[in-house]
Amino acid sequence: MSEVVERARAWILGDPDHRTRAELGALVDSGDRTELADRMDGTLAFGTAGLRGVVEAGSNRMNRATDAAISAAIDRVGAAADVPLADAPYQEAGERVAPVPPEVWHGYRRQLARLRLPATVDPGLRIVYTPMHGVGWRYMSELLAEAGYLDVHPVDEQAQPDGHFPTLPFPNPEEPGAMDLALALARGIDADLVLANDPDADRLGVAVPGVNGWVSLTGNQVGVLLTDYILSHLPDGGPTGDRQPLIINTIVSSPMAGLVATARGARFETTLTGFKWIMNAALDIEAEGGNALAFGFEEALGHAVGGVVYDKDGLSAALFMADLASECRRQGETVLDRLEALYRRFGLWVSVQRSIRRPGSAGASEIAGAMRRLAEDPPDRLGGVAVVGMTDYLTGAERRPRWLGAASLVELRLQDRTRVLVRPSGTEPKLKMYVDSARPFSGSDDPSGIERDLEVQAGAVASDLAGHIGL
Repeated sequence: MSEVVERARAWILGDPDHRTRAELGALVDSGDRTELADRMDGTLAFGTAGLRGVVEAGSNRMNRATDAAISAAIDRVGAAADVPLADAPYQEAGERVAPVPPEVWHGYRRQLARLRLPATVDPGLRIVYTPMHGVGWRYMSELLAEAGYLDVHPVDEQAQPDGHFPTLPFPNPEEPGAMDLALALARGIDADLVLANDPDADRLGVAVPGVNGWVSLTGNQVGVLLTDYILSHLPDGGPTGDRQPLIINTIVSSPMAGLVATARGARFETTLTGFKWIMNAALDIEAEGGNALAFGFEEALGHAVGGVVYDKDGLSAALFMADLASECRRQGETVLDRLEALYRRFGLWVSVQRSIRRPGSAGASEIAGAMRRLAEDPPDRLGGVAVVGMTDYLTGAERRPRWLGAASLVELRLQDRTRVLVRPSGTEPKLKMYVDSARPFSGSDDPSGIERDLEVQAGAVASDLAGHIGL
């Protein structure tokens, strides 16, 4: 334990923040060696979605003082307290900080305008928009107005940037309650569409009116809808010119997108989790010359339209979602009608995610052991259905493209077309399970009833799997 205390004291000396210095110092003085060991056991690492962890003092926590290349560069710098800091870096332009030139924004708007179909715009579409206390409203308001959408209503309480996010439990459209203010405004003004960007405007949340109230669409549902919408308009120009359109999603996103893409004549690829892999795949495939990216998405509300931005971009996705809703309105249908039409053709797909938390160094060992057990001894049945195939993505990487390289990921395929993916989180102390299931769907079916049945079945699959691997 004396080694842990010494590491903690060294970390305190290098910490530039007086609050976390004091916090860790008090922990050293308290004699709580178990907590101290957990705080100092390793260094919090960058994962698929950046750096995440408990905000506390210590090398294994998220604080001011921590990919592998970035971590190595940080290590070369030395103690954070020794790094020279500018007094007002964002107010004083200089050689290290300069404003983004207006031409970047103008060029982005021009590219989007070339990809869109102005004839689909219904200026009567009533839109509620929230940037969730982030930067999106300044840009989204201009994009929507320029596109012809004039009936746009921001959530005033969340329209301006505020890093404290005072009205939100967590500033991510995926989180329960995050869109409550937007939905309340939508109900009050009888809106047609709710669009929500996260604070840095790279994710998009969508809600639409249904028979029994407002419905928040999942990232997979938005991704499938936009896949179909974008590909259905390619003969009119579209983003790919004379090259075959390319649709890409991450492996943990809905397989339904592949069915839609193939039916529309597009090439479809899946990648490892992390939006960077979507764009690595797009760049590699486009370099071959025969394909051009039409759309890429991940289930976690990340979307990329064409090659406007080679990263997830919630602004372009929001604009195209408005265009899709506008087209539906002009044709006398709803967005949910459009989704149900896709279900009738390709089956009703439901995606369920379950996470098992195991914090601390002991938890990391438990998760790693569970992944080993699963790869070495996969179950015969899950949720009463036979397992008919397995892929361990730690092996065979030499036979796959680089965007499907070696990864701690196991895929199980069940007899009823259900697919299960299991992986440790790259950013949090969790084991994640993704279950995708489908059933035939006809116009007389109740989609909500089928979705509930599939969710129950997926839950049973996840529970059986957790028991099999001992978590």
